[in-house]
Formats: sequence, structure tokens, C-alpha cells
Amino acid sequence: MGSNNKHDIPKFNSDDEIIEYYVAQKHPKTFSPAILFIILLTSVLGAIIGMELIVEFGLSTNTSIIGALIAVLVGMIPMRFTRQFRNIHTQNIIETAISCATFGAGNVLLVCVSVIWVFDQPQMCTGILIGGIIAFLIDITMMYWMFDTPLMGANEAWPIGIATAETILAAAELGKKAVLLISGTVVGIAGTYFGLPMDIIGVCGLGNIVALTAFCIGLLCNGYWDRLFGYALADYYVPQGVMVGAGLVALIQAGILIVRRYKNKREQNLSDAASKDSVEEAAGIEEAETILEPELETVSEIQKEIKEEVQEAKEQPYVYSRSTEDMSKAMLKGVVLYTIGAVIMAVIGGLFAQMSTGMLVVWVIYAMIAALVSEILVGISAMHSGYFPAMATVIIFLVLGMFIGFPPYALAFLAGYAACTGPAFADMGYDLKTGWILRGKGKHAKFEVEGRKQQYFAEMLGAAVAIVAVVLFYKAYFEAGRIPPVASVYKSTIEAGVDPIVLKYILTWAVLGGVIQLISGLRRQIGIMFAAGLLITNPVAGIAGLIFLGIRVVIEKLFGDEGRKNLNVVSAGLIAGSALFSFFSNTFKLFKPTSK
Repeated sequence: MGSNNKHDIPKFNSDDEIIEYYVAQKHPKTFSPAILFIILLTSVLGAIIGMELIVEFGLSTNTSIIGALIAVLVGMIPMRFTRQFRNIHTQNIIETAISCATFGAGNVLLVCVSVIWVFDQPQMCTGILIGGIIAFLIDITMMYWMFDTPLMGANEAWPIGIATAETILAAAELGKKAVLLISGTVVGIAGTYFGLPMDIIGVCGLGNIVALTAFCIGLLCNGYWDRLFGYALADYYVPQGVMVGAGLVALIQAGILIVRRYKNKREQNLSDAASKDSVEEAAGIEEAETILEPELETVSEIQKEIKEEVQEAKEQPYVYSRSTEDMSKAMLKGVVLYTIGAVIMAVIGGLFAQMSTGMLVVWVIYAMIAALVSEILVGISAMHSGYFPAMATVIIFLVLGMFIGFPPYALAFLAGYAACTGPAFADMGYDLKTGWILRGKGKHAKFEVEGRKQQYFAEMLGAAVAIVAVVLFYKAYFEAGRIPPVASVYKSTIEAGVDPIVLKYILTWAVLGGVIQLISGLRRQIGIMFAAGLLITNPVAGIAGLIFLGIRVVIEKLFGDEGRKNLNVVSAGLIAGSALFSFFSNTFKLFKPTSK
């Protein structure tokens, strides 16, 4: 690292130098005045953009990279006030807050309250919004509890998180990595301009190859099935059924993992206790053997011990910072909190007048299950592919809820509640992945814990801005006819009702999804990733993704670890370029006059 005076920007030669330099300092505090000011400023911007995009185009955009770049630019201003924004962890805090504000205001809360508005029930908006806010905050907290457990490992792909981290590190290094990242970003912008799925191509350079192959195959099946066979897979509820089956099996696999780890821990405790009881006897025998046979410990025994240690290291290549026990506790707390949230929503929203007491109890339990399962499914999809099929999972629970017999308003509340779990969960996973990389990938345990805590505070600040924005402006949006398009999708699904044949289709294809997920195991999540691909209509992305996966395999075989690292940076640039183009092009569209 270059030596400069304290007013200059440090010069670095590698990522390791950057990380070690900033880890040696105290972690920035989210609530320090300067950082808090920038967080609030960028979060307000993110919330406005999130709401505008969701009502105009039915989509939102990831603003993590935008937030990071804003912090980088502020840090380049030669003033004492701005010096702290050169710190990569300050930049991580700011991007965490703005991305939460964007998704929280747009994809989560505005969508939630719009579902009941389209049923012409404005008096019920307060109830559904309060319930949605509760679910939103639980969703964020659940990821904070579950990140880097065996279900949501920090060592998994989380592609958007990698892209943001690479952007921050490249801006700090300004060396070869910066050139690669900028080149990838330019290609990402150009490719997106010409309609190529550069974000998916970039993801295929970062994620699990097997899981992403399944995802791309799903994209191809959904995109070309109609042309090849004359009917769409959605006509027979194949995507929904596969996701239901894969999701249920994945949850069962997670449960088995928890039980197995508890069993192993109990057996280990018993073994340790037995060893402690016999330590004196073993010590006596060892002393006698030492006297009689001083050369008892042979070379072969030492080699055997070394071999066992190596084998054990191979069996556990990555150690999670949070245990299976932490994961099970988090899910149990989620069950309790989501149940409480559903009860509060039902009471304030007036659902007790719509259903009998027994049916209301069933609704509360079902709403809790829908919220928790939707969160896990969306999180797993985002972790591997960078995409989260939030709307599709909500529709699945709507269809199943109709078979239970819930009335329309109860289904609308269910859709709003489930819609508030998943997007923020996945988004925080991305941000925590970014922080995990910048903090040295878990090598500095205390610093990692402090960093996650500061990110959680930043996420909550972004959420607070999103909540205030939606509470203040949702009526103005809706009264002007500016309603998220997905609300009409949910309404039409509810009003259409269901035919018993639909349940037959879903259950039939659930078997297929369950079998695929069972074969793939909890680690690769092939069943869920295949279902996620089936739920998205973008066959070109499937072709491009498979081609790039093939290129990736060739590069890794020819150039080894160095080739993989360079490809990671270029892939991050492709994602960054796609995100930047989408952000600015969609934002500029907001200022163009449109004819209604």
C-alpha cells in the first residue's frame, strides 16, 4: 500500500490490502451524524424512486450499487467532513439503507396496501398497512438472524451482493480490478441497451453452476414450451406446482438438517462427558505404556492422525458463523412473530367480521405459514440466482387459500401480508454478503459481528424512511389512479376463483418438484431454482445463461483460480452495468410526459 499523508486517498495494490487496512480501524457507526445525514438523504431518494417505478412500470430496481457509488463520490470530495466516506464499510452502510428504502417503499408496502384498495375498501387500508409494516420489519430481522446459517450461508452466491462488493473494492483499488470492472460495466450497459439479459449473464459467472443450469433450463422450458407443443406450462399450473413441491421438500430438508445437527450435538456432548469420566484411567494407562514402550507412538500412527485431520478438514470446508441451532431458533421466533402480526392485521383490518372464529384462527395460522415459507423460497432463489419470484409465490398461496375457503377480503389481506415477506429478506441478504466480503469473509469475527449490527441499523433506517413515505403518500398515489399493476393481478386471481382441476394440477406437478428437490439436496436447491425459472418468461436469458455457463467452465479449466477471480470481477461489472442502465433509463422515463 502506498504511503500518503492523512488527507490523501490511500493507494492499494490488492483487495487484501484494502480489507486489512479498513478492518484495522474501528467500524463506522450508522448513527454518526454525517453518515446518518447521507443515509436519510439517499433513502428518501430511494423510496421516491421505488414508489414511482412500481406504479409506472410494475417493477423496482436494486439501488445498492447506486448507493455505494454515491458514497464513493462523496468520499472523493476533499473535505474533512467527507473523508469518512472513503471507508469501504461506510459505503456498505449507505448502500444497505438505500436499497432497503427502495424495495421497502415500492415492492413491499405500496404493493401491500394497494391489494385491498383495488377492492374499493379504503377503510381497511390502515389494517393491511400496519400488518404489512410488521411483516416487513420481521422480514428484515429474520435475515439478520439467519444470515450465515446452513440454510442461508454467507459462502453462497448472493450475486448482487458480490457485484456491489466488487464495485466498492474496485473504486478503492483503482488498479487492474477497476479496469476489469469498468470494462464489464460498459459491456453490461451496452448489452442491456440492445435488449440482452446482461444481469442474468453476470449472475451465471458468480453463482452455483448446477443451480443456475437448472434455473436456465426452467427459463427455456417456460419460454419455448408453447411454441413446441401448442400449450403453455402455466395453463396446467406446472410452474406453481413445481414450486409448491420443491418448497415443501426444501423445508422438510431444513427440518431434517436441524434435527440431525441437534442429534450430533447431543452425541458429541455424551462423548465428551464419557471422555472426561475416563481421563484419569486413560492417563494411568498412558503413563504405564510410556514406561514400558517408549517408542509406542510410531510413524504410521502419526500419519494416520494427520490423515484423519485432513479428511475432517475436507468434510467441513466452510464453518458457518451461526449454527443450525441459531437457524432453528430464528425460524421458531419467525413463527411466533408472524402469527402475532397476522392477529394484529386481522383485528385492526376488521377481518373478524368477515369470518367465523374458527375460520379466523385457520386464516391466522395460514397467513403465518404463507409469510414464512414465501420468505424462505424467495430468499433461496435470490441467494442462487439474484432473482426472487415474490409475486409468483404470493399467487401460489392465494390459490391454495381459495381451496381452504377464505372470503375475498381475507385473501386480499393474505396477499398483502405475504407480499411483505421475501423482497426485503433477499435484499438484506445481498447487502450482508457485500459486507461479509468487505470484512474479510469471516476471518475477523468481532469485526464481522459489529459490521452486521451496523448494517441492521442501516436497514432499519431505510425501512423507517420507506414506511413514512408510503404512509404519507399512498392515498395520493391511489386516488390519482397510480396503483401497482400487480394489485390487479392479485384481484383478478381472487375474483376468478378456482376449479378443482387446478388443485389436481398443482398437486401432480408438486410431486415432480418435490422429487427434483429431494434428489438435489438442500445445498444446491435445484428444485426451487428450476421452479423459479419456470415462473419467469425470458427464454433468451436461458440461452444466454447456458452459453455463459459453458464459457465459465472453459475459463476455469484453462486458467484456474486466476481465471475464476477475473471472471468474477467481469461478471460483477455486467450486473452493475445492467443495474445502472435500468436505474437511470427507468428513472428518466418518470420525467417524460405520458398520455394516459
